[in-house]
Amino acid sequence: MKFISLILLLFLTNISFAKVTLEKLNEYDKFHRQYAVLSISDEIVLDDAKAFQDAMNTINTEGLHVKYDSVIIDNSIGGNIVTAKKISRIIRKNKLSTWVPKDKYCISACLYVFVGGICRMGQGKIVIHRGFSSYSFNRRRTLEDARNSTDSSFNNDIKFFDEMNTRTSIVSIINQIPYWTKKVMSHDEKLEYGFYSTIEEYELERIEEVSMNTGKSKDDLMASLVDRYYEINPTKPVNKIKQLLTYLFDIEFKKDNPKYLKCSEQLFLTDAQ
Repeated sequence: MKFISLILLLFLTNISFAKVTLEKLNEYDKFHRQYAVLSISDEIVLDDAKAFQDAMNTINTEGLHVKYDSVIIDNSIGGNIVTAKKISRIIRKNKLSTWVPKDKYCISACLYVFVGGICRMGQGKIVIHRGFSSYSFNRRRTLEDARNSTDSSFNNDIKFFDEMNTRTSIVSIINQIPYWTKKVMSHDEKLEYGFYSTIEEYELERIEEVSMNTGKSKDDLMASLVDRYYEINPTKPVNKIKQLLTYLFDIEFKKDNPKYLKCSEQLFLTDAQ
């Protein structure tokens, strides 16, 4: 009997839909809403958009609080781009953030899911390359057919990334990387494309809301973000030995990348990642 009860408990507290996982936690926020972890992993397949929407329906119906207010990308190898775009739009509609933890990765079509967050925290590896469809590849096509197909795909991606408040120049980069290889985005590239921060319009909306609810000025709220940034990135004293070696032998030492405020901090939420 105890064994059966344990199985039922596990079933009720861990709801999995294919590669989309919703795990209820025995934790509650200050409004007594139960926390739940929402994550995506492995390959993105056709049914995952429905699975993700089902998970969101459960969250909204039961009044759950998504932990970190973020969809966690837990080692996704990409997959179906159409499905990835659908999931991305569901994320955006529900004003959730996306998070690739530092020891995880988000590859290929996973990028389309990642950019859906109103705040994107790409601490882990973000890997891009040109899309590939075995269906299209196996069709008999003329050069003109192939050109029309790639032009259509390119233009659709431009519209999508613009919709997701991401610089559309990323589409050109993606299309220069053959599908049988890969490019790992550097720290500077992720920073340039807004993969460590909140989208401006949502940041401004959130600051407006917090200012009205707390009585704090918007200037003070923005200043608190600046103070927090320098708190986690304190100024280090100059290493005179490294400075001398660089001067004498032109040695370049690897610089530490700065740390960035968690999405929960940028949006003035209480969850800590």
